[in-house]
Amino acid sequence: MRKFACCLLLSASSLVVSQSDAIANDTYLAQQKSTQQAGQNRMRHVGGSFGSGRYEGVGFSSRSADEAIRNACYWGQKSPVGIGVARGANGWYATVLYR
Repeated sequence: MRKFACCLLLSASSLVVSQSDAIANDTYLAQQKSTQQAGQNRMRHVGGSFGSGRYEGVGFSSRSADEAIRNACYWGQKSPVGIGVARGANGWYATVLYR
């Protein structure tokens, strides 16, 4: 029986994630979490990854998407890396990922 060694060769440039890619991924992740909250009509921390962020804030507003973002925990205190907002039956649900 033969044994084969397997390896994967990657160039150094293939391991680099650009800052714009990280921001897009964080925004996508925040949007997914907001969409899940809106689908359940419940403001909550969905759980899972924070992407490149270290903190997560959630907010709700029956008036506007911008107000839902402003109502998120840590807004104005930490630097956001991804923001998502989704409309539910009762209002807007926001998730903000922060550095």
